[in-house]
Amino acid sequence: MSTFSSYKKIFLLVFTIAILVAIPFSVYIAQKRQQTTTKAAASTVLSLEPSSTTLKQNETLTLNITLNPGSGTSANQVSFVRLAISFDASKFTTLPNSLTVNPDSSNKLTYIIDEPKYDNTAGKASISLSIGSDPTNAIKTKTKIAVLQLKAIATTTPNTSITFDSAPNTQVLSVASSDQTNENTLSTTIPATVIITAATGTTTPTNTPIPTTTSVITPITTIAPPITSTTSGQEQSPVCSSLDINGPTSGIAPYSLTFTVTGSDPDGTISKISYNFGDSIEDVTAGGGIGTSSVSGQLVHVYNAPGVYTAYATLTNNKNNLSIQQASCAKTITINSANLNGSPQPSISPLPPTGDGKIIFNLGTLGVIITIVGGALLLL
Repeated sequence: MSTFSSYKKIFLLVFTIAILVAIPFSVYIAQKRQQTTTKAAASTVLSLEPSSTTLKQNETLTLNITLNPGSGTSANQVSFVRLAISFDASKFTTLPNSLTVNPDSSNKLTYIIDEPKYDNTAGKASISLSIGSDPTNAIKTKTKIAVLQLKAIATTTPNTSITFDSAPNTQVLSVASSDQTNENTLSTTIPATVIITAATGTTTPTNTPIPTTTSVITPITTIAPPITSTTSGQEQSPVCSSLDINGPTSGIAPYSLTFTVTGSDPDGTISKISYNFGDSIEDVTAGGGIGTSSVSGQLVHVYNAPGVYTAYATLTNNKNNLSIQQASCAKTITINSANLNGSPQPSISPLPPTGDGKIIFNLGTLGVIITIVGGALLLL
């Protein structure tokens, strides 16, 4: 056997070993690069605004839920949000529509994937929202996406917080080309701190000394009127008698309805009627008997988006007491989409992002090079 032939065999052996080592190493490097390139940048911030507020017992707390996807090259393009919010159940209670979608045109997260759920025992409220099937609707700038309303039922010492639950209960997905569809891009959550003070007209009871002789019976009799006054200071709440509409409870968007609210207050006057239509809230402070003990107010509302909404009314009297929610003052409204011939528009999950063409091209180039080298070895 010639020396040249031996060198050639040794060269081929070394080259073959090098190729066998280089192939898996190249694949490993390509995979790591793909993971780095496609790893979602967690840049989204969810916040409750205002971050601090003060209200009285029996009043309704209103907080805006704001989403900020970040800025620059690391910004997310949000297509889906799952909100899970915790509150102190001994201080707050939910309303029929405590979590509602922001209906403004600036918000594209209007498709409800999971209907609002409330648990007043555990102090929980949740909802899931999507942009639908059009990825161009992805949220790219700071946007108010929903509104949270809770009724204060007890005072705080000194305050209480309303917070977002941690992942995976609270989740944000992005359709940016550098983000994976199943990776949570939520970076930070900002809670709200709330102080609840005593309602107007309430008093703190004090202990009255027990008389030891009959000589103090007369002073007790003179104290009786203030005690009666304190009892009467526990005012009664106004009563919402009915909520009526001027047409069917279902229609095709845009669908206009006139809502009529009737109610009364047994020991005061009505100062405000709050209409919660399920997609927005409007307060009326004049007309319809407001300022007297009996009201009959009307308001027109237009539903522009398909969905199922619970509309209800709340009365506030001159002592800031709220009416108790009851079935007679609530209506369920179903809004259908015209392009589906009257059937509700289905909720559509967000589309996954497109693949990274640069990585695919690089892997293909590597395969071509390995094929050429293999062919050359075969000819040798």
